[in-house]
Amino acid sequence: MRCDKLIKLIIASLIISGFVSPAFAFDLSTFQWGTGTSEKLMRGEELIYNEYTVKVIAFPAPVKSNLYSGTPAQAVIPFVGINLSKNGILMNSILLAQGEYYIVPDGELKVTAKILPSKEGTEWVYETYAPFAEIEMSPRGIPALEISVETDYGEYTSLANSDITASVTISNTGSADVMNVNMNVLTTLPLKRGVLKYNYERIRKGSSITNKIIFATPIITELKNYEILANTTGYDAKDIFYTAQSSKTILIAPEPEQIPNLRKSVNAKIYLEEYAMVSLSFKNNANYELKNVSITDTLPDGFKLLSNNSLKWVVTIPAKAEWDSRYLIKPVKANKNGAVLPSANADFRTLKEYYSVQSNQPTIVVHGPEIALTKQIDVSKINPGDTVTVTVLAENRGSTPTKVYIKDQLPPEGTLVSGSTSLNDFLEANKEVRLSYSLKIDSEQPVRLPPAIVEFNELDSRSGKLTALSNELEIWIKSPESELAENAQDAAASFEITEAPAPDPTPELPFTPIIEEEEPVLQETPEPVITPVPVSPEEIRDVLNSILGCSSASTNESVVACSLIKPQ
Repeated sequence: MRCDKLIKLIIASLIISGFVSPAFAFDLSTFQWGTGTSEKLMRGEELIYNEYTVKVIAFPAPVKSNLYSGTPAQAVIPFVGINLSKNGILMNSILLAQGEYYIVPDGELKVTAKILPSKEGTEWVYETYAPFAEIEMSPRGIPALEISVETDYGEYTSLANSDITASVTISNTGSADVMNVNMNVLTTLPLKRGVLKYNYERIRKGSSITNKIIFATPIITELKNYEILANTTGYDAKDIFYTAQSSKTILIAPEPEQIPNLRKSVNAKIYLEEYAMVSLSFKNNANYELKNVSITDTLPDGFKLLSNNSLKWVVTIPAKAEWDSRYLIKPVKANKNGAVLPSANADFRTLKEYYSVQSNQPTIVVHGPEIALTKQIDVSKINPGDTVTVTVLAENRGSTPTKVYIKDQLPPEGTLVSGSTSLNDFLEANKEVRLSYSLKIDSEQPVRLPPAIVEFNELDSRSGKLTALSNELEIWIKSPESELAENAQDAAASFEITEAPAPDPTPELPFTPIIEEEEPVLQETPEPVITPVPVSPEEIRDVLNSILGCSSASTNESVVACSLIKPQ
């Protein structure tokens, strides 16, 4: 405690003597300090920061050491004396104890004696005298105002009840707080929610504040850019003024022309005996009346119309209004996979151009039987009076069972031999039934077999009846000439024609001969090779005797020759 009082007395005496000049024009309690530089200095060493220079010039004088501990034998009051210069010109000489600081008159720099050797340190005794001071030079903290404007999109469309959300953020990225901050937003966009002016008492260093402002989308007729300009101002501890600004440009396009739409709907599923309701709806999305809108529709395959409606309408529809119409259709055949209704069409003119739009294509499933009737014969060509077998096949390709009555008709040229030409049966879905009969044909001309007919219920015995026809068939009658021709063709097909073996190919020569041009020579036909037949000696003599005339009336000239062929 006595040492602290002594230090204060020394500093006070220095101030009185003019060694320290503590002239301050500001409230130092509001100051904040940034990061500068620090270093451990010995006597005569310097520390420089920007245009300022600190030079160590004085420490307490050395003292004797304690004979046993080596520490100072008498009390030492640690301090450091420094000269502070700016741009090479001495500003002041300062004496600082540990932890004390000096602020230059303009408040832009603080010099602090951070660390000195302790009063018991050996740095103060004669034999180890080496005092030091860690000096820190800190600049005054200053605010750094920043402001930014962001919107959720860069481009907008001029639509009713459409919003533009702007986020305005003020940031203080400096090393000191900023006070009395004002923010102002300027734009020609219509304000919907929020305020365009804010005031904040203080924004601390390193912090930020964001405000959201909602603007309405203006109603325009041409492409246009809009700017959102934001600026902010504030002050530091020395009442120095700071400002920042930012802007955001957004593009707003006029509202696109709202094209009306046409929608078509129908029951999802029905039975074959039921009706279906088709609905048409035309929505005028425009802000004006549509005149002479021509709407047409068509029936899908497998349905019939149950009203006098022509499926054509010409109407006028007010702005933002809706037109609708309905009509009934009846299926005439089942469709378990679903029937697609064709699109309806609407033709109209807007303020700008002519349009033709189509509706969607709804699907309706029709549950019921679907009977396919097929007629077959076992042969297609017969002789007059032959018998053929006729088969009628009924297949239920629908999704529900039904009773079927099949009836076939005989041609005038035919006589029933066996079987039946009619059938009553219960036919389930994906099943088939058949009838067969034999028919004798007495005709020399082709005979046409008329189609068979099947009658079945739409659903049950109380519902309506449907019919289906089979295909027609024709039986060809063979004539005698055609039969002879067929027999001849069969006989010709039974003969096998053996081709003569091809001659051996001419062997290839190991060289290319040189052929002189000569008169063409006809090649002689090679003589046929005769295979000798074994003949007895007696037969040979008889032949020679006959040629030479060797008999009992032989001449003398032939006697010698005849004597040569006599038996030995």
